[in-house]
Amino acid sequence: MIFYIILISTIYINNIDEINRLTKEAELFFKNKEYEKSIINYDILIDSFEVSDEKIFLNLAHSHFLNGDTTSALENYNYTTITDNNKIKSIALQQIGNINNSKNKLEEALDFYKESIIHDNNNLDSKFNYELVKRKIEDQKKNQEKDQNKEQDKDQNKEQDKDQEKSNNKKNDDKGEKDEDKEEKENDSKDNKKEKNSKNSDSESLEEKLKKINMSKKKAEMILNALNNNEFQYIQQLKRNPKKKKDNNKPDW
Repeated sequence: MIFYIILISTIYINNIDEINRLTKEAELFFKNKEYEKSIINYDILIDSFEVSDEKIFLNLAHSHFLNGDTTSALENYNYTTITDNNKIKSIALQQIGNINNSKNKLEEALDFYKESIIHDNNNLDSKFNYELVKRKIEDQKKNQEKDQNKEQDKDQNKEQDKDQEKSNNKKNDDKGEKDEDKEEKENDSKDNKKEKNSKNSDSESLEEKLKKINMSKKKAEMILNALNNNEFQYIQQLKRNPKKKKDNNKPDW
């Protein structure tokens, strides 16, 4: 019985020594940025020696995160949040927020930062990251609103351009009709001027002819009337003295 107790004690002491050795080595590997080696040691502590210390899970999660394996890091950070140690829980929640932030899952990141601050109000990193992500979300919303306004402005400008084009076409049509009317009026005016000038020219040429023969217009009208009267008398005389029908049986004399 005493031998059995001594054997158990020896095994327990040996286990403690091995746990301490593995823990110190893992911490040294982590400091030297040999994350793969630190991961191996922490896995041995958890799987082989069933160490459930939240610090071991947190350091294992950090090792995976810094080694570029965010999936394994998230898994171990979530294990760490089960702890009653609010300070360690706050750090784990902060890291989950960082991973979501890196994947541009800003709303999720903001929630984890908020939970981190609730569990440890002295976590300044979480407070800083919370404000940073909050501002990012606000900027995104502003940019989205700007983009929407730009699209609306584009649509509005297109409609205005269409309306302007219709208005311009109508103006051109109206102008064309006015130009045609103007051209017709100008042509009519030209024709009237030509006709007037022609009459004036005829009148002037008659007067010039009368001047050349030293005859007034009144005297010319009197002569014209006399000629017309003589022509009328001659016609009346012809009516009174019709030409006798020629007798073919008599000589021409």
